Amino acid sequence: MKGVRVIVTYQCNFLCHHCKFRCAPYKRGFMNQDEFEDRVFEAIKEGYNNYIIIEGGEVFLNPSMLFRYLKKVKDIDIKKYVITNGFWGNLDIYFRILKDLKGLGLSGIILEYDYFHKPFIDEDKLKDAIDKVLKNDLELILKGILLTDDISTYEDIETLKEIKKLMDKKNNKVIFESIEAKFKTEIYKRWTVDEKLILFKNNA
Repeated sequence: MKGVRVIVTYQCNFLCHHCKFRCAPYKRGFMNQDEFEDRVFEAIKEGYNNYIIIEGGEVFLNPSMLFRYLKKVKDIDIKKYVITNGFWGNLDIYFRILKDLKGLGLSGIILEYDYFHKPFIDEDKLKDAIDKVLKNDLELILKGILLTDDISTYEDIETLKEIKKLMDKKNNKVIFESIEAKFKTEIYKRWTVDEKLILFKNNA
C-alpha cells in the first residue's frame, strides 16, 4: 500500500505531550487549498496512489478548509480519509458535515484515541462521533499510539483497554502506530506501509 498523508495544520484543541508535530491550541494557519492540490497530485504521480489521509492538528476545527481540500481531489478515484480526535461528537451539525463530506468523496474517518488523548476527551463524546460516522455509512478506523512494539509499557496497555471499549462488531478495524513511526500494525496483523508525508510549511 502506498498513500499520501497531508499535515494541513498544526492547530489542535488538544495538547498531547507525545505529538510528533507539536500541535497545540495556539498554533494557527491551514495549508492553502491550491498548495494542497499541487502537492497531492505530485505525490500521486510518484506512485503514492492508494489513499489520501488529511490530518493535523485537528482538521475539523475548520470544516470549510476540509471541504476545499476534498473538492480539489474529488475526481481522483482513490480512498480519502480524515484523522480526527472526535471532539465534535456531541455537536449535531457535524452529522450534516460528515454527510456533505461523503458527497465530496470522503471514504472514512480515522478516530485517534489512546492513553495520551484520554485526558482531553470523554468516552461518551467519542461514542457519539462513532455513531455519526457509521450512520453516514463512512468507514471507521480506530487509531492508537503505542510506545513499544511488544506492548510492554503501562501506557500501551491502557491504550489497548481504551480502544477495546470503543470497538464493536461494526467497527473492528484498528491501527496502531509507534510514537517514533518505526512500525504500523493492524490488529492481529502486521503490514508494511509506504507513505509520502506532506507537511504544512507554516509551523508557527
